[in-house]
Amino acid sequence: MTERTTTLNLLIVEDEALIAMTIEDALTSYGHRVVGIAEDVASALSLARAHPVDLALCDVRLAHGDSGVDAAARLADRGIPVVYLSGNCPTDAAAPLVVGCISKPFRTASLHASVLAAHAIAKGGSAIKAPEALALYA
Repeated sequence: MTERTTTLNLLIVEDEALIAMTIEDALTSYGHRVVGIAEDVASALSLARAHPVDLALCDVRLAHGDSGVDAAARLADRGIPVVYLSGNCPTDAAAPLVVGCISKPFRTASLHASVLAAHAIAKGGSAIKAPEALALYA
């Protein structure tokens, strides 16, 4: 286990189980709590209603033909900051609380640093320097 700085409640929106478990393992190893894994928009919104979420990590392509861009916008509308975690990063944000995108594949340490930076930026930390792995939206 590595040194913890901040523990966040995270929602993972990813339809590929192996990738979702890899993300969960990576983030819990840094002390974060994963409140759930959603494979589509409906399950993401259901988990967001049931648990406090500090940040959501959202793939762009989801199960049942759902759009991760739609999921991100709807989560952001609920006041939840979002970071895309995708091999196909969108060129812009779906909503103001969609902070940026982390490209797959990712390194565990850069994922952790990117999650912390995205959360801080979403909460108003304008002086936060984003890790190289996190492409920020303006």
